[in-house]
Amino acid sequence: MDVTESYGFWIVLFMSLWKSSHGQIVYSVSEEVNKGTVIGNIAKDLKISAQELESRMFQIMPAGSNAKYFDVNVKTGSLFVKDRIDREELCGSNQKCALNLEALAQNPHRLYRLEIIIIDMNDNAPFFPDSTYILNVTEIANEGDRFPLPTAKDSDVGSNSLKDYNLSSNEYFSIDVHNGQKSMLAELALQKALDREKQAFWKLFRHLVTIAYVYSYHCAALFSS
Repeated sequence: MDVTESYGFWIVLFMSLWKSSHGQIVYSVSEEVNKGTVIGNIAKDLKISAQELESRMFQIMPAGSNAKYFDVNVKTGSLFVKDRIDREELCGSNQKCALNLEALAQNPHRLYRLEIIIIDMNDNAPFFPDSTYILNVTEIANEGDRFPLPTAKDSDVGSNSLKDYNLSSNEYFSIDVHNGQKSMLAELALQKALDREKQAFWKLFRHLVTIAYVYSYHCAALFSS
C-alpha cells in the first residue's frame, strides 16, 4: 500500500467512525480521588452488556494525554480512575474543568465520546506572594487613612476560593475587605494616631499579622516595618 492508498484508508476509517459515533456521555469525579475509584458504569450507560464490551474489545482511545487518567474494566463495565487527577494542574483557574475522551468498540466499529467533569476540592491554601511585606506609614498619617495590602492568591475556584482576610487584634489598624471583579482586596485602615517615639507601638506593629483564609485552610504573612 503506497502513501496515497494509506492516507485514503485512514480517511475512510475516520469517516465511518465519525458517522457511527454516539452522543456524548458525561461523568463527573472529584479531583484527588484514589486510584481505582469508579465514576460510572459505561456498559449500563451505553445499554450494552459487560460481556459485549469484552468481546468487542472496548477501550479508551490512547490518543491525547487525558486517556492516562481513566480506564474501563471490560468485565464489569466500570469506568474508573487510574491516575492522580489535579484539577489546578489540568485547568488552572478555569471555573469549568472537563476532560474529553473517546472510546472505541469493534465489530462493528462504534466511537463514543466521553466528557469527564473534574470537581474542585478545597485542597490548596491561600497564600501571599511574599512572606513579608514592608509598609511605610508616616506618624502624621490621619485616622481613617487606608493602605492597600498585597492580594492573596488561591488556586481553588468557586466556593473553595479565598473567602476573607483577618487582622490580629491591635488598637492602631483595622482591615477593610473589598470584593473586586476578579479577586478579594484588602486595605489597612488607620484607627489611632501613630507616635514613632513610643516603643510600645513599634513592638506592636512588628507583630501585626494578616491572615487570608478559606474554610479550613489558613496562610499567614507578616506585615512589618
